[in-house]
Amino acid sequence: MRKIAKLAATVVFFMSISLAFAENEAPTDIDSLFRGKEFQLPPLDSSYRSNYSEPSLSKDDKDKEGLYSLQFDSVADFDAAQARRARLQSQTGYGIQLVFDAPFYKLRGGYFKKKSDAEDKARELSQYNISAFVVKVK
Repeated sequence: MRKIAKLAATVVFFMSISLAFAENEAPTDIDSLFRGKEFQLPPLDSSYRSNYSEPSLSKDDKDKEGLYSLQFDSVADFDAAQARRARLQSQTGYGIQLVFDAPFYKLRGGYFKKKSDAEDKARELSQYNISAFVVKVK
């Protein structure tokens, strides 16, 4: 029991010393947040932005079937999604796009005008242990 009381006294002593020194330090970003000052996040790195755009459909194509894509994965963590995206791009050769549909990041790539073409490609990729399913984009 004495050891616990001694430990508690030591902790209280060191906390009071650290609080005394903390008052003399310059304010941190967290301090400015609590004073009503807005904390500015650093600009988004250009490597996170996708320069891949979906192919557009002509009026004749829209009347026929639509636009289909392969969805490879759905991940909740952004960093895991970026890592998976890089791996899929190297494996498939497609420009993989991250689509945020709360709370998941969906990894899609390979746009096709016919559903049958997309299904054929998904079957072909399954032979290389890459799972994907077809989703209708437009």
